Amino acid sequence: MWLAGQVYLLCLVSFLAGAGITFLALRGRLAAPAPTAGAEAVGEPDDDADDDIDGDAPEPVVVRASKKSMRYHTPDSPHYGSVRGGLEFISVADAELAGFRAWDAEEAPRTDSPKVTGPVA
Repeated sequence: MWLAGQVYLLCLVSFLAGAGITFLALRGRLAAPAPTAGAEAVGEPDDDADDDIDGDAPEPVVVRASKKSMRYHTPDSPHYGSVRGGLEFISVADAELAGFRAWDAEEAPRTDSPKVTGPVA
């Protein structure tokens, strides 16, 4: 009975530690933004709703990357639609920072297999 109590206590402490770490990691995301001093009162119609959206901001480019080939594909790649189960990045810089190369980058010569120059016996 003593051993079962110890195991239960260990599981409880582990769960609480994990929940605490998760809360601390997400606490910045859970906080709602504070209203500004010039905020409109609740219930008033928002006549200038189109002014809130910045039309000049570029849309983020979704870059898809293949873990198998370690290459990323931009929307202008012919293989962009066929990348499945890979990673997605917001920008090309993020994909390159993660170690992926462009889909149209020059292929480096492979050194893992020897070249066969003549007929194989």
